[in-house]
Formats: sequence, C-alpha cells, structure tokens
Amino acid sequence: MYLYIYDSFLNDKKYTDLLIKIEKRVTDLGIKGRIAKLSVLKNMKELITDGIKEGIQNVVVIGNNQTFAKVINIVADLDITLGLIPIDNNNKIAQLLGIPPKVLACDVLASRIIKKIDLGKINNHYFINTAEIINGDVIIEYDNFKIKPLTAHNRITLHNFKIDEQLDYQSSPMDGILDVVITPIKSTLFGKKKSSHTVLPFTKIKISSNAEEQVSILTDEQIIMKTPVEITVAPQRLKIIVGPDRIFT
Repeated sequence: MYLYIYDSFLNDKKYTDLLIKIEKRVTDLGIKGRIAKLSVLKNMKELITDGIKEGIQNVVVIGNNQTFAKVINIVADLDITLGLIPIDNNNKIAQLLGIPPKVLACDVLASRIIKKIDLGKINNHYFINTAEIINGDVIIEYDNFKIKPLTAHNRITLHNFKIDEQLDYQSSPMDGILDVVITPIKSTLFGKKKSSHTVLPFTKIKISSNAEEQVSILTDEQIIMKTPVEITVAPQRLKIIVGPDRIFT
C-alpha cells in the first residue's frame, strides 16, 4: 500500500498538469495509492504517522531537494520503504539514487529495487549525502587524535556518497563508513584555488570550534547546524527505492 505525499509548493497551478500525468502513470503501473498534501494544518510527520496507523508500508514523497532532506529525518527510524519523485531536473539526492525526474520516476517505483543505505547522523539530525563546513576554525577529534587544519580557509566535507571524480577514494552509502575530506583553499592572484586534500574514513568523529564563535555546518545543502557536534554513521538506516542508474552497487 502506497502513500503519496505532495509538498505544499505543488499547490501552485503550474504543477497541475504534471501531477495529473504522475497520477495517471502510477495508476497504469498498478502502484496507485492514497494522496496526501502538506498544508499549514498537516505536516509531513503527521501524514506519515497517520499512514502507518492505517497500514501504509511505502511512502512516496513528491517534491524537491528540500522536501527529501526533510523526509529523511522522519522516516529514518520507521520501518517503511521510501520512494521519491523529483519534481525538477536538478535534484542531487535523486541523481545519486538513480531516480529520473517527474513522470519517469514512476517506473523506478514500479521496479521495486530496494536498498538499505547508510545515513550520517549529526547529534540527532540525519543526512543522506553531505555535511559541509567552509572556512571554519575547527578541531576534529578522530579516534584518539585531535586534528586541526593548518588554516581556517578550507572546505571540510563529510561524504556518504562519492560524488567528486577528482577525489581518489571510494565512498559507498552501503559500507558502514563515512568520509571526511579536508581541502585547504589558497588565495592567489587569480582567485581562490583548492589544494591537495586529506581523506579520513570514520564511523564517529567530533567537531568543535577552535574559537568562541560557533561554526556552521550545512547538511544536504538544506539544514544549518552549529558546532560542537558529534557525527556518526547509521548503517543501513534507510530503506529506499532506487534506480538502475544509481552511483553505487
């Protein structure tokens, strides 16, 4: 049984034709379900909780990157299967999972390729792809070591997926490990330039500010958190429907 949740911005009339096409396609594929729409009166957590009480086992979210980042923190601790229908062509999370945009995503749902993938967890907040600090004066506690980047002008990125072909390491959302990549950024006459990077695979680290001011951490390009934080991997935490063109096996 499927529950399809529409993000509130889809109430705009410009999405009407697209939603009609999506609803027709899921009907043709035999995966039709109940439709619920986010509103000021009903939030996503309430809709999913109500659906589970009614026996829903598959939740499909229709929306954008922000929608998906939000739903991850709701379903991560629930025993349900998550499906995604991206409403635009620039959805990074969907691309990593091999899910094409709009109506084409319906065929991926019907194929039912289900994977259990890792999530990152910062304090009590989950992320599926990356968490990032730019130009932060921080201390990283890693195993029994304390690591301080040589300069505050750097990019510190925690990866669940490998998404940068220039980085010579492997990162899979199914290996039970996250990777922190430290890349100093040097200023030159021609602007800022990234230099060589340091990669540290981990299951648990702590990051704190080396100054009185807290440092911002951006997760999945959507949610901002502040140091100090503890970051851990949550192995196989998310059960999700993926496409054949995903970037992992």
